[in-house]
Parts: sequence; C-alpha cells; structure tokens
Amino acid sequence: MNNVKKTTPRRINASIKRDSVSAADYIAYDHRWSCDECTHFNHRDEQCTLGYETSHHRLKEQTRSFELSGRIAFCRFHEID
Repeated sequence: MNNVKKTTPRRINASIKRDSVSAADYIAYDHRWSCDECTHFNHRDEQCTLGYETSHHRLKEQTRSFELSGRIAFCRFHEID
C-alpha cells in the first residue's frame, strides 16, 4: 500500500471577508462603500485601477449580500474623492 498522505489543495485566491452591518445603519446612510463610488474604479472598463477583483464590491452584489446575510464585503482600499 502507498502511504502518501492526501492534502487539500491550496486555495488560489484569498477568501472574501464580509463584515456585519446593522439594518438601521444600512437604511440610514448613503451607500458610498462600493467600487462604483471609489477613486480607484475605472468606469470605462469596470475594473479596479489597483488590479483587485470588483465583483464582490460592486453595489449590486453588496446589496444582494446584505439582503441575504446582513453582511457586506468592504474593500480595504476604498477611497472617495
């Protein structure tokens, strides 16, 4: 018998961390934490100028995520002019 230990393959991409947001704050405040509002977002090609994946941080996905779980993926590099 072969005694080779099987291991789980290493994750290629880092997982997305989602933070809890209270419903009161979500309703009361203007949503300015999506890529769509960020200085680093190129609206022409819908890409981050820093090279980060935008799919989890776009307003539509953040709204969907909040409605399903009360959590939102905030970009740690978000910057507003």
